[in-house]
Amino acid sequence: MKTIYPNELISRPDHAPLNKTDIRLGDVVYLQPKTGPRIASTVIYGEPLFGCTTYTADASCQKGQRIRFRFRLKDVHHVAPRGEATH
Repeated sequence: MKTIYPNELISRPDHAPLNKTDIRLGDVVYLQPKTGPRIASTVIYGEPLFGCTTYTADASCQKGQRIRFRFRLKDVHHVAPRGEATH
């Protein structure tokens, strides 16, 4: 399993609003690695850490490789509540 950290993600532009800011377990978030396409991943953990909430999400890629993301709200480009997401 590969882990991608916040320093490896492209943050959401300041002028781009986020459709949902109350991220919960099971929600699908769309994150943009610095290399490669935007990836949909399912939130499995969220906890305040060092003054801001840090989340963990898992995703599966086409080749069967699993990816784990560690990210903050500013790294999220879109949120789909659990049950409404399409990968």
